[in-house]
Amino acid sequence: MSRCAYCKKEGASKKTAVHFWIQNRQKIKELDYCSEACKQKIHKFAVLQKTNANRFTGFVLLWMIAALIIPLALKTITGNPIFFPVGALAMLGILGLIITIYPLGLSTNTKLVEKIGIKYMAFYFRITGILLVVSAFVMIKDRI
Repeated sequence: MSRCAYCKKEGASKKTAVHFWIQNRQKIKELDYCSEACKQKIHKFAVLQKTNANRFTGFVLLWMIAALIIPLALKTITGNPIFFPVGALAMLGILGLIITIYPLGLSTNTKLVEKIGIKYMAFYFRITGILLVVSAFVMIKDRI
């Protein structure tokens, strides 16, 4: 018996074709689903992954540059040495907030989708984002 690609319930007898970015190419993949609600959520995930997967590398690169340049620029302009560590941690917290709000838009790992399912992958990304926000807040609180 196959499992639903969204919720990982057993007994998924229907298949749907979706487009995924796999190794910098867009490929059609057939995924199993158990209900119409799961099918709609699989297609919603595929649309998010299709529109955002090819931009993921550029997004990460820009975010890393911004996380270094913005706090360094604030430190240079104001002369206050606290801006660099606090600004870098604030950028980490904002990244965690973005991951919490849009967990499926950043997912490019289709093997993880197959292994744990879309629903639990979104849950994993949200927990990771919340941990980033909380840890950034705690570290900022300790520095001030």
